[in-house]
Amino acid sequence: MQNTFCLLKSESYIFGKDTVIKQRISESGLKITGRWKVRLKFSDIFKLYNGWIPRIASIMRFPPLFKLDMYILEGHDAVNRMYNLKHEIRYEIWRFGFRKGGFLHTPDSIEEARIHKAIISKRIIKVFTV
Repeated sequence: MQNTFCLLKSESYIFGKDTVIKQRISESGLKITGRWKVRLKFSDIFKLYNGWIPRIASIMRFPPLFKLDMYILEGHDAVNRMYNLKHEIRYEIWRFGFRKGGFLHTPDSIEEARIHKAIISKRIIKVFTV
């Protein structure tokens, strides 16, 4: 089994898509083993993303005033499966006219999962067991 995560961006809450995202994860066969409530700092965005355009766009999506949900996931080939599912979820949401957001963040690789989880784990507000 492999572990990964899915971090919901602020537009997930603003447009009420957080429930859809959680439902799609569950339907995919990936197991949600935990949920963290996190609040990122601006400095975390610079650690998570390379390049100025992704950083600036992400600062608008992870504003410090938002408490965000991060789902801890487990399953066979979880990183690749969640990475592909991320794009499926985005396209599904975009089909209904919400083209101005990424809605969720998942790592692109096992190494990125490790690095990003370490950064985000420093910003945990509350841990929920599932």
